[in-house]
Amino acid sequence: MFMVVLWCGMLLFGGGTAFAASLTNSSGDGVGSSSVSSHVTAPPKVIIWKLLYEETFDLPFREPSEWTEDTYGPASPYHVDIFDEDGDFFVGKYGNNFLQELKSFKSFRKSYSYGRDGWLTVESYGRGEKNATAPATGGKFVAGNGKAKLIVPQPTDAAIIRSTKPLPRRYRVEVTVSDIKFGGLNNGSWYEEGRINGYKQSSRSPGPWSHEERPFSQNGVYFLCIADYPNPAPHNSVFWHHHRKVVMDTDNNNGGLLMPGAVPWSKVWNPRTGSAETDGSHYVAMIWLQGKFGNDIIGNEFTSYTPGGWRYDPTFVDKYLPGESYVFAVERDDEKYTMSVSGKFYHGGVTTYRASRGFREVPTIWHYNQTPEEYPTPLYNETKNYNGQSMETWPAGSSYPDYFFFGDPHIQFYEGTAEFDNVRLFVPQE
Repeated sequence: MFMVVLWCGMLLFGGGTAFAASLTNSSGDGVGSSSVSSHVTAPPKVIIWKLLYEETFDLPFREPSEWTEDTYGPASPYHVDIFDEDGDFFVGKYGNNFLQELKSFKSFRKSYSYGRDGWLTVESYGRGEKNATAPATGGKFVAGNGKAKLIVPQPTDAAIIRSTKPLPRRYRVEVTVSDIKFGGLNNGSWYEEGRINGYKQSSRSPGPWSHEERPFSQNGVYFLCIADYPNPAPHNSVFWHHHRKVVMDTDNNNGGLLMPGAVPWSKVWNPRTGSAETDGSHYVAMIWLQGKFGNDIIGNEFTSYTPGGWRYDPTFVDKYLPGESYVFAVERDDEKYTMSVSGKFYHGGVTTYRASRGFREVPTIWHYNQTPEEYPTPLYNETKNYNGQSMETWPAGSSYPDYFFFGDPHIQFYEGTAEFDNVRLFVPQE
């Protein structure tokens, strides 16, 4: 009964500032089972969720025929800060070589609404030659069979679906993801049907924001993410590493594809051995971004949930399986973010992984406040300088309304397809 209620999303249980649980109903062939583990610091509260919007993608997308060039800079509707595509961070780091490479191609975008009241917005990106009027390809969503299929033909393409308006103060958002094909191992090999980790041999070079010759070593997709700025859209990976609050995603990684002898940088918790095992294929991450700047390129450090407890390294909850569907959900109330994912997993079998972290727990969650009154300024603020420009991480009077999105937000990595369905937004029933 619990599983039925959770998947429907009508009645859920919140906890105190630190609640984490792994629930297993059954195991499939070749996968183990996980036990219930929880850490509760306050009695659970019952929240009755009222459905506000639902989208099942039964109607086709009305994608504009024309692409619009993004010319960057403060005049661009996609301008945010120094991590933009032409931002001071990259100019300071790579200099004239970066600027010359940036001028060697054009960036094109599409933005259009979908669903009742236009509550969803599709944001697409593609790259074209220096004299082009449109990209050669481009990321997109196609509606069919009641699903939105994400299609990313090249690593220089991208597309996401986001909330059009900022999310309410308290909410639950969920989405079903299936047919995930963004690389990883297949029958023990990183090579399949002429592709390397899901990339075609002819896939384009990712530059100028990354100086790898090819992106083969990393491929993935965002299952569900909460952004910290209005109107999220595809950007470079450094940008996105500084603009996430909480996220569930995957990044199929194998450094050995570019550098012989290198190993994956990620780990997955194995409940059979009670340990984290090096594994770069098909992981599911549940991470809360920490409230201070971390590495300039990688971005904020994060807190990761696993059935073995909280981790502060790239150890993740479990692995998705080919052909399976998964329900991802994020909830926000007055005290915390809660994330959950339900489905059939490699280690845990048929189960739900669910965990919460309070906004002000140590470490604090990045840009959790939707209004200036929600955090104690200047307690969390710090200043960093990039190319002569200073940037405050949490300036006095700042606020960061929540927007959700899913898909591929990176304009120099990731290539593949996935299907999204049953996007639902709930608010508490008063």
